[in-house]
Amino acid sequence: MKPVNIKARDAFDFLSKKVDSHLIDTRSDLEWKTTGVPDLSSINKKAYLINWGPVLDQTFFEQYKKFLLTSFNQKDSLFFICRSGSRSFMAAKLAIEFGFKDSFNIYEGFHNENDQNWKKKLPVKII
Repeated sequence: MKPVNIKARDAFDFLSKKVDSHLIDTRSDLEWKTTGVPDLSSINKKAYLINWGPVLDQTFFEQYKKFLLTSFNQKDSLFFICRSGSRSFMAAKLAIEFGFKDSFNIYEGFHNENDQNWKKKLPVKII
């Protein structure tokens, strides 16, 4: 089963309406510091940050699975975002494998080259 691709604006609207929905940012610490993170304070939520580094080994996958299982209910809706939609697709696909069937990939990304990304259209905060 593959994750559903969703636009940034549609993901924000869904997050604002559904209590049991969460945004997970799978970029790196450097990206968060230089380009900001999604700001969900207007809908009384926060973005969860998972440093999706260059080395994806068994230890990383085990920690990622543990994070998901201890932070969320498997019936929650999870929305994943990265710079361009690649890492977030992988993160959403793994989440489905871990039992989170309602997982979405924000394919427009956070700050990729197109004008339809999160940073151009939606609230951002600098950390």
